[in-house]
Amino acid sequence: MQKCLTVILCGLVLLGCQQKSAAPARTGAKARVQPTDVSNAKVSEVIAPAPQFIDHVVLGTDLRQDGTVATENLSVPAGRPMYLTLFLRESPPGLQTSAVWMDKNKKLLRTERKVMNGAKVTTFAFNDPKAKPGRYKVIAYWGGNIATEREFEVLAVQKGKRKKG
Repeated sequence: MQKCLTVILCGLVLLGCQQKSAAPARTGAKARVQPTDVSNAKVSEVIAPAPQFIDHVVLGTDLRQDGTVATENLSVPAGRPMYLTLFLRESPPGLQTSAVWMDKNKKLLRTERKVMNGAKVTTFAFNDPKAKPGRYKVIAYWGGNIATEREFEVLAVQKGKRKKG
């Protein structure tokens, strides 16, 4: 009996201690947000552009002695390799670069990944003798970030013309 009375008294105390929250007053009028015109505002805050990890990229068919692409060339005769050279601004420890080569239908043809170990230049190669004439694409990555997306074309091999004689 004494326990029962204690429980009832505790319940009444808890009910008496609870405060009722006041409901927000409703005025009946809807607050309207006025759009502001900032076309002539003077902005003093400069937003920094996204960091640039890549200095430049060269896509072509001919290599220099150091293994980098010699000149930019966006078309390659069928049967010849296409190379992509990345010149990096930053190469932190543990950085991996990669190149994903695909056809015009986004079908994956080749993926290559390289651990940079502080190096700032790397070259990737696409050499598929079975590559048919058409448009192709390469996407290079600096870590998990897209470094560049480049398109190139594989040209059909032209057969020599016979001389009339």
